[in-house]
Amino acid sequence: MSDLFIKLKDFFENRDVAKKATNPLSKKAEGEVVFSIDKTKSYSFRRVDGESYSSIFENSPKEPDFTITLSEGALNELISLKSESVGDFGVLFFKLLKNKESGKEVSLKIHIGFIKMISKGYLKVLLLGGPVVMSALTKLGVHGIDGIKKIFSKKKDS
Repeated sequence: MSDLFIKLKDFFENRDVAKKATNPLSKKAEGEVVFSIDKTKSYSFRRVDGESYSSIFENSPKEPDFTITLSEGALNELISLKSESVGDFGVLFFKLLKNKESGKEVSLKIHIGFIKMISKGYLKVLLLGGPVVMSALTKLGVHGIDGIKKIFSKKKDS
């Protein structure tokens, strides 16, 4: 079991902000997490059985809704943020996604369309970030619901 896996699992299972952010996701929501240090291994991100939050598990997902690839630097920056605001985490995530700073890379590939994103609760997670996240998205050129649709309909690396 990798150190990065343990760090991310601990974040999802023990930080209130992570539990709050993943609470809206449906039981059918599942993603793939890959650490850039070892792209041969992937982990599944899904709801914890009997709980109202999601975590990371050692098995690979069968049909992931998305694939996120995290560098060690990006993961460390995300989990070390002291804020318990979903918005603050959203802003940092989108900043890392856009900036591609060396050693802090994050990539995201969406595998499902906008309607499935809504039905699985992903849009609700985005909206939990409130105006702070919406402002950050605007700075990235995403404007309103049409801009969000474009993100999810592209289904390509961002």
